[in-house]
Amino acid sequence: MEQARILVVEDEPIVARDIHLSLQRLGYEVPATASSGEEAIRKAAETRPDLLVMDIVLKGKMDGVETAQHLKDRLNVPVIYLTAFADDQTLERAKTTAPAGYMLKPYQPHELRTSIEIALYRSQSERGLRESLRWLATTVRVMGDAVLTTSRGGRLTYMSPAAEALTGWTQKEALGAGLRAILCIEEQGQMHEIDDPATTAMEECRIVDLSEVTLVTRDYRKRPIEGRAAPVVDDAGVVIGAVVVFRDARVPARSEQERVIDEHLSRAKGVINLCAWCKKVPDEEGNWWDLETFITDHSYIRFNGGLCPACMERCFPKEDDHRSISGG
Repeated sequence: MEQARILVVEDEPIVARDIHLSLQRLGYEVPATASSGEEAIRKAAETRPDLLVMDIVLKGKMDGVETAQHLKDRLNVPVIYLTAFADDQTLERAKTTAPAGYMLKPYQPHELRTSIEIALYRSQSERGLRESLRWLATTVRVMGDAVLTTSRGGRLTYMSPAAEALTGWTQKEALGAGLRAILCIEEQGQMHEIDDPATTAMEECRIVDLSEVTLVTRDYRKRPIEGRAAPVVDDAGVVIGAVVVFRDARVPARSEQERVIDEHLSRAKGVINLCAWCKKVPDEEGNWWDLETFITDHSYIRFNGGLCPACMERCFPKEDDHRSISGG
């Protein structure tokens, strides 16, 4: 198992050396130590540690709390405070940086190890969660269907770009508003609004279908939509919000493969730059690829080797043709 890398930030050389040796004896790697906030920021950028053990009172212009906040914003590195101060004011300031731990000097090595292991585990778990959320957010952004999410009280908490395009509202304008004001829906052929599907989904704890309904956009245009609303339920079975997914009913649904091909292979009105000599094409960064590699990397299409009829005859001529070529 790879050793965790821990940066020690302590302005007392003897204490810093003691912490350094304690961490090494516990099986951790200490790539560097720093005695000031400015030095800690520089060395953290150079060494990319997994965790910081930080004193709060430091030499220089920045104390440990300011340094921890700066590193959290820039590198998102978890911090364990190891300090001699436990007064309410210091504790309240430290809490604003959401530290992974807070220990008082003098410390016991086994207690330090316990705090470090818990901090590293929590950091790894949070990193995995953030990565999953990034994948989910990116997937929602590129979806052709519109996505809205609400709080338990029916207030808008998220609006995808497709939802912005369909409703005429932007997320910045609509965030926190009641969903009914953003998603104004009428029955087709009727002039009165129907119940908010998200509220119905939450109250009845079921999926609500949207069909044969009309969306009234922000500028009062009307377009038929179809979709669903579903409640979001936590581990205890409590409804905490709702998700509404819908699309313009006039536009035929496209497969994901068709969408990817359209996006990557039809950028300039269906035109791809193709080198007339080597038959390569450029990607977004200007790198040139052979056509097969480009299509494979940018779509779900995969190529199967084979020969067209003309190449088959050229590579494997029939017996009569072979005798004619060899002069037999």
